[in-house]
Amino acid sequence: MLKIQGLWNSYVIEGGIVPAVRGIDFTVETGEFFTLLGPSGCGKSTTLRCIAGLEDPDEGVINLGDEVLFSSKNGAFIPVHQRNIGMVFQSYAIWPHMTVYDNVEFPAKIKRMSDRKDKVMRALELVGLSGLENRSATELSGGQQQRVAIARAIVVDVGLLMFDEPLSNLDSKLRLQMRDELRQLQQKLGITSIYVTHDQEEAMVLSDRIAVMKDGLIVEIGKPREIYLRPKNLFTAQFVGQSNLIDGKISSTNALIAKVSTPIGEVTIKTEEQSGIKEGILLIRPEHVPMTWNKEDLPNSDFNVFEGNIISQTFTGKLVDYTIKVGNQLMEIQMPLHNTHRNEPKVFIHLPPERCVMLSRDGTDTH
Repeated sequence: MLKIQGLWNSYVIEGGIVPAVRGIDFTVETGEFFTLLGPSGCGKSTTLRCIAGLEDPDEGVINLGDEVLFSSKNGAFIPVHQRNIGMVFQSYAIWPHMTVYDNVEFPAKIKRMSDRKDKVMRALELVGLSGLENRSATELSGGQQQRVAIARAIVVDVGLLMFDEPLSNLDSKLRLQMRDELRQLQQKLGITSIYVTHDQEEAMVLSDRIAVMKDGLIVEIGKPREIYLRPKNLFTAQFVGQSNLIDGKISSTNALIAKVSTPIGEVTIKTEEQSGIKEGILLIRPEHVPMTWNKEDLPNSDFNVFEGNIISQTFTGKLVDYTIKVGNQLMEIQMPLHNTHRNEPKVFIHLPPERCVMLSRDGTDTH
C-alpha cells in the first residue's frame, strides 16, 4: 500500500516560488490501479517524481508498505535507486546502443540478481517480445520500444509500478491496443500501480480509482463510473467528458424528488442527487438526453420535456453530435447514427431525473 500525507513540492523560478503540489493526501491500496488525471501543469507528474525519489519534496510523508520513503518531520529520504519502484516514462528512455535483452536486464544487473536471465526472458514474454531479445533497440517500432520499457520496469519484483503518460507518443490505434495490454498485464501481475494521464478515456478504461487534479490539488477521488456519472466537483464535471451545465436553484423538495428552477424551465431531479445544495449547477451528459421530433416519442413526456431548435449537427462516425438551443441555453446532445434523423430544426428533449446531478458552483472540495 502507498500512502501520501500532506505532500508539498515547489519550484523556484525567476520572480519567486511556484507550488506544483499543494498538500495532497491519497492512498493506493495493494494491487490497485490508481490514476492521477488532470490537465497539463496540474502537478500529477511532479507527484509521481516525488514518489519515485526524483524530487525532494518540501513537506509531507510518503510510505510504501512499512517503509518510509520520505518524511519532512524526521528528515527521511530514501534515494531513488533504493526504492522498490519501477517507472515507465513517456519518452521510453530506451538505450539505443543496447539490445532489447540488455535494456531489460539493466535493473536486475545493477542489483546483481543471479537469476536475472530467467527474469528477463519472463518479462519479455509477458510484454509479447519473446524472440526479439537480441535485436537492437533502435530497430523496434514505438509500440515495441514502450514494451521494452515496461519489461524493464517489471523485471525486478517491485512493490510499486508507475507510469508517466506512457502512451502519449503512440498513434491512436496502437494506443488503444497498448492500453488494453497494459491493463491485462497489471491485473495478471497484481502490482500496485499509479498512472498519470490527461486523457480521460484512458483513465476510465485503466483505473480502479481516479484522482482528479487541478492546480496542485486533488479535487476528487472516485471510481471511474462515480467520477463520470456522479461527480462531486464542478471541475471534474467539466474536465471529464462533455457536459451540459445549467444554472439551477432548488425551489421545492421532498423525500423523493426536488424541483429545480433553471433558465430553460423547472427540472425535476431525484432528491439524492441534490446533495443538500440549494443553488448551483445542474449537470447532465449529452448522451443521456433523449431527443425526438415528435414529443409523444419521448420515454416520459409528462415532465422535464423542453422544446428546442437544432443549431448545428456534426457526424462523428457512430454518433451525431447536436447543438440545441432551448430558450437561451445551448445544449449538447449525442445520438446514435442509426436513430431516425430529420432536417427539421424543431425538436423535443427530455432530461431524465436520475441522470441529473446538482453541483456546487464553487467546487471547493479538495483532498
